[in-house]
Amino acid sequence: MKYMGSKRQMLENGLGEILRDQLPHAKRFVDPFCGSAGVVNYVATNQKFKGEIIAGDLQKYAVVLARAVIGRTEKIDFERIKKLWIEPARKAAENSAFFAKSLAHERENFGNIKKWVKESRELCEFPSKIGPVWNAYGGHYFSPKQAIIFDYLLKNIPKNPRYKDVCLAALIIAASRCAAAPGHTAQPFQPTVGAGKFIKISWSLDPFKSCETALKELTPMYAQKKGRAYVSDAKRLISKLKEGDLVLVDPPYSGVQYSRFYHVLETIARGKCGEVSGVGRYPAISKRPQSKFSNVGQSMKAMEDLLQSLAKRRVTVIFTFPKGDSSNGLSGGKVIECSRKYFNLDKRRTHHHVIAGKFSTLGGNNKFNKNKKFKRSRVASEELVLLLKPKKK
Repeated sequence: MKYMGSKRQMLENGLGEILRDQLPHAKRFVDPFCGSAGVVNYVATNQKFKGEIIAGDLQKYAVVLARAVIGRTEKIDFERIKKLWIEPARKAAENSAFFAKSLAHERENFGNIKKWVKESRELCEFPSKIGPVWNAYGGHYFSPKQAIIFDYLLKNIPKNPRYKDVCLAALIIAASRCAAAPGHTAQPFQPTVGAGKFIKISWSLDPFKSCETALKELTPMYAQKKGRAYVSDAKRLISKLKEGDLVLVDPPYSGVQYSRFYHVLETIARGKCGEVSGVGRYPAISKRPQSKFSNVGQSMKAMEDLLQSLAKRRVTVIFTFPKGDSSNGLSGGKVIECSRKYFNLDKRRTHHHVIAGKFSTLGGNNKFNKNKKFKRSRVASEELVLLLKPKKK
């Protein structure tokens, strides 16, 4: 899925190497900032790891993505889920009056992106009780036809717990891939000369096919031992850790709350959405989870408290963070300095694993701002991977 903090490149480099080295010695693997669930799913499917996997995150969509894989110990039949879920949703959507109006509207306006977007937004103002996507995001992140399809897919999610999480996870992934937005959903593309073509590309994607693709990726994946995933802040999850656990710590590096960037996925995970506003179609801030790590005034104390809590539990920690300065006031240097208070840094493993990559600046648009400072959307970054061992008693 499109995700700004994806660890895919790191797993193919230093992070994957450290995990393979440390997992044989661990009783459990814990990821309290699981995000797109890339690491927990990697551990579950790519390692001969027999221990329990525990994941946590402030946002429900992340927990659903993790539980879809670590919450089961066997494959799921793709064709069976397609028959139980996608086919009934397709039939219901295509028989909908909203679908017929959307199809006619699309045929009429496909060649004129400005008119298509304007009239799509007007069309999606008609109240719908089918699901939250049509009224909240239709004409913005999704075309009207996509929006009504996503609502029917959400409405037809199987109630059977065996299938519910994997279907909902596939729907979240499909929505991420179809959204007319950059690598997150902070704001949709607007029908300008430069961005209009990207709206047309995104709105041409078929949600049914995207769901099928995501299902084909998810259904063969499972854990050796059934794991757990919780909507929880990291400190609360860490209070349940035991000596011998291996913990991945990958906290937010932005001074902007991550819930601002993934509210569309969170709406789908929750199955509901209140009033939205602004260009980004945001829910009220009181409805969006807040992390102390994304608050410049609280981030340092949050990191200190987190490391202290981990040290008390005498766990082994893999800590990943950008090497340079981050917008939340932290940096790789500060992470190392603080870590030394509570842990022994394994120098043999730590300093040999600096992974280069490109990361979202979370707000940059490749233009000059009002202070005549150029704001890049993505910048080159080096990511530290620190291996922290408990100090001797």
